[in-house]
Amino acid sequence: MNRERSLRASASEPDGRGRSGWRRRLRMVLLSLVALLYVFSIPWYRASGEAPSLIWGLPDWVLVALACYVTVALLNAVAWLVAEVPERDDTDDGDAAR
Repeated sequence: MNRERSLRASASEPDGRGRSGWRRRLRMVLLSLVALLYVFSIPWYRASGEAPSLIWGLPDWVLVALACYVTVALLNAVAWLVAEVPERDDTDDGDAAR
């Protein structure tokens, strides 16, 4: 039983190899895209004094910002879905030693 537990633990360790490695890389790419979208959502690329065009009654920069924020929420959800969260082992009573 201990051998099975150690094999299971070594297979799920996020050491950059195998399945956990690609999950970590994917999560980092997704979080990098989130950061880029936050930067892109700020309308500093517009010329000062430029009149915004209206789309559905909103300035175009507002729609760009809203689209970025919705995309950020989706990418963040996917990043959390692929994140490796270690399972709590109830048999190991580390708090009892305190």
